[in-house]
Amino acid sequence: MIRPTLTADRMRAGACTAMAAGTITADGTPWGAWLQGSLLDPGEWPEATPRVLVFTGSLSGSPDDGDLRNWMPAGIEACRGALGSVRKRAEDRGQRLLVVPHALHLVSDLHSTLRLLREHQGIGLALAPAALLTASMLDHAGDHLARILGTLGPVADAIILHDLARCVDQDGEPSVKACPWGRGVLDPALVASLMPSGVHTLTLDR
Repeated sequence: MIRPTLTADRMRAGACTAMAAGTITADGTPWGAWLQGSLLDPGEWPEATPRVLVFTGSLSGSPDDGDLRNWMPAGIEACRGALGSVRKRAEDRGQRLLVVPHALHLVSDLHSTLRLLREHQGIGLALAPAALLTASMLDHAGDHLARILGTLGPVADAIILHDLARCVDQDGEPSVKACPWGRGVLDPALVASLMPSGVHTLTLDR
């Protein structure tokens, strides 16, 4: 099974640790760069890169906190509105925009990702399968990962691998936090068996 390999410097702290610091390269050639903000608050725009990876963000105002409105009509409309302006910025620079779904954000699961790809032809996908898992899903992580990778993996521009560790949130409820690949609760052999061939893979293992 052939999977082209991407390289990035390291992971960075926070709930969005599927984000890598620095430029993403393929065989030493710049492949993409992370938007340091989100669709809702883009911040400084990366130049001189063919692809821009972006989380959709949360109506809570923090990428580390979910909000029930994210998954309601208000969140859907917020995503549509923000995507239009951010997509134009990418296209004006000749860049391809890749959305990174996250369980806490506006695009948070398999169904919202499929809706986005259906409604916005030409938008790409950088899939971090672990970022779509919540604490309540870990006991059946294999089933969830099979659906996520089986459906979205073949259409993704890239797959980003990081792991998850169990933790407790500020309210004392079970939660998860991202950690380097191979140092958490996910089964690397299972994930490897579910990976599609031919899709660029970025492994965040440090």
